[in-house]
Amino acid sequence: PNVFAVGDCVADVPRLTHMSGEMAKVVVNNSLFQDHWKLSSLVVPAVAYTDPEYATVGICGEDMANTMGVKVDVYRAGLEGNDRAILESDNRGFVKIFVKEGTDEIVGATIVAARAGEIINEVTLAMKHGIGLAGIGRNIHPYPTTGEAVMGCGLQFINSRWKRLDDDGGDG
Repeated sequence: PNVFAVGDCVADVPRLTHMSGEMAKVVVNNSLFQDHWKLSSLVVPAVAYTDPEYATVGICGEDMANTMGVKVDVYRAGLEGNDRAILESDNRGFVKIFVKEGTDEIVGATIVAARAGEIINEVTLAMKHGIGLAGIGRNIHPYPTTGEAVMGCGLQFINSRWKRLDDDGGDG
């Protein structure tokens, strides 16, 4: 094609400033450098700059998953005990990560927290590059950070697969 469009004039794309910027990158790379970027391969986060912030990427709730016919497992980490959030006197909020049922494949997330728009980036990057929730749980996170709540969801996933050491198969 000889005509490219970006931004709000493009149908069926999120109306977000950062989405328009990403579309511009696709156009430049494809038209000038004969690249093959596709917009459909992008994972797009969204942020509401409220107090606290509300950020989402992909499937952001159980109702949305049900509507889309996707069965999910949900991992949630509250900020009540997050040391950074406590230090900053703002431990309102949570991180919720949705994975395809029975797997660690991340299909979306919702984060409500101060600077949720910054925290969502780790989940967005993991989704785009196929890093599962176990990978996030195994990644070292600086301490103390509010983003440790994302790691907390990953650790919940890992811990949910542990077997009890005293489980001898029911023989007593």
